[in-house]
Amino acid sequence: MNIFSRYFYIGLGWICVGIAFIGIFTPGIPTTPLLLVALWAFAKSSKKLHRWLINHKRFGPILKNWEKHKVVPKNAKIIMVIFQIFAVIMFYSATRSILFTSLLFITLVLVAWYVISLPSSVPSSDSQSE
Repeated sequence: MNIFSRYFYIGLGWICVGIAFIGIFTPGIPTTPLLLVALWAFAKSSKKLHRWLINHKRFGPILKNWEKHKVVPKNAKIIMVIFQIFAVIMFYSATRSILFTSLLFITLVLVAWYVISLPSSVPSSDSQSE
């Protein structure tokens, strides 16, 4: 990896961590997806930053479960779908475009379908060994 790519991924990771931090206090900003992007970016660029995020006191367990098992907690799935519905309604209200709202709706349905298909908890044999 060249130096430009490394700094790009580190920068992307920190931007996502920063926005996720704001999202803790601001309704509507999705904290977990931003942290997942940061985790991915740090994994590509810095073992030290990846290790820091994966071992974070508050977010570490969620990120470890994602990285190891692709687990998305049930509550996160429910909140995601509610925010997606809200986003479609707000988008249509702002644009009044059936075409673009339909494209957004289809995209969000596909995203929701994928996320809902993921496990909601760690497999029982792995949860006992951790």
